[in-house]
Amino acid sequence: MLCLGLNHRTTPLAYREAFALQGRDARDALAQIIACPAIDEAALLSTCNRMEWYLAVSDAARAESFLRAWLLDQTSFSPAQLDAYLYRREGQSAAEHLLRVASGLDSMVLGEPQILGQVRDAYELGLEARTIGPLLAELFRTAIKTGKQARTETAISSNATSIGSVAMHWVKTHLASSDHRRVAVVGAGEMGRLVATHAAEIGGVSLRILNRTLARAQALADQVKADARPLSALAETLVWADAVIVAAAAPDYIITPDLLPQRTTRLLLVDLAVPRAIDPALAATPQVQFFVLDDIQEVVQRNLAEREAAIPQVEALIADHVQKYIAWLNQREVLPVLVDMRRKVNELARLELEQALHKLPTDDPAVTDQMARLAHRLANKFLHEPTIRLKAQAAQGNAETYARVLQDLFLSDWSGADR
Repeated sequence: MLCLGLNHRTTPLAYREAFALQGRDARDALAQIIACPAIDEAALLSTCNRMEWYLAVSDAARAESFLRAWLLDQTSFSPAQLDAYLYRREGQSAAEHLLRVASGLDSMVLGEPQILGQVRDAYELGLEARTIGPLLAELFRTAIKTGKQARTETAISSNATSIGSVAMHWVKTHLASSDHRRVAVVGAGEMGRLVATHAAEIGGVSLRILNRTLARAQALADQVKADARPLSALAETLVWADAVIVAAAAPDYIITPDLLPQRTTRLLLVDLAVPRAIDPALAATPQVQFFVLDDIQEVVQRNLAEREAAIPQVEALIADHVQKYIAWLNQREVLPVLVDMRRKVNELARLELEQALHKLPTDDPAVTDQMARLAHRLANKFLHEPTIRLKAQAAQGNAETYARVLQDLFLSDWSGADR
């Protein structure tokens, strides 16, 4: 098993972009890589933050050389540049790395949920392209299972850890007790876009975008299926809205006490601007719930600390699943011997059954059936204990030694001609 990759920790974004492969490009890449005789199986995990190849190989050195040459051919990198960015994992380390990725431990934002879906997409792409076989299929299924378990049994993905998501958590909580579910976003820049995108995903929300330049407000509104208004409509919007998020910097406060009418329903104000765009005096206004950027940062840090505290639990899950996968790999090594042994025992049972039936004074079908069942049960009972013990020894890493002993004891005189 081999993993070669680069990610946000090892490689700047400008260089990661050169390796971004999606859709048809990813399928074509898989077809090119699997053409190498030293590569038996291949899977590609390609996201904005990482590009990782997972390979089941018969010759690790030859497979790695082939993949490195292919990567160099796709970019203008020199071999020295590629060496500086590329990391390598082999064997158990490669398996452990994928499980860490799927669990969110290797993400830019600890525990982020998107990577698990991306691992699943990589698995499904490999199945569609027919470049994934039994070894990688079991590895990816194990990784997906581990990632799900990490998120359901630990706090690794609990609570929001970005400014926009924390703000939206407050908005959703506030709207739960609102009749109208009306949200306004002031600002159409990057932060405004992120907040508006989150707000549009809540569902059942009337969304309005305000900006000094109406054209920019309209462009964002078209993306998130919202209404656009100029900033001059702010006073009217403060009457209309249940929640207002300001993500536009201004030299002076754009929301002040004199602009806000008396309300009979609660209004949520969230100020994400630097410098602040909402007069802090509004915090004392009846029916107004008011949060600023420092409040959000405090929540983000607290939530990140909760996620970090869950790392040991996730690592324990990963270690357990890696060991189970390695045990599964080891047990596969003895399957050919077990198959040969079962065939030999079944063949011997068949021959003995035929001889016994010839000597019986009756050809009663009921007797014949009972004798056949007896031979089958005896064969299975004889095979049961050696099979269990051999699999157990294989799981502990003793596959080769015990398989050889079994062959010497039971199979040395059998050519397998009847196989």
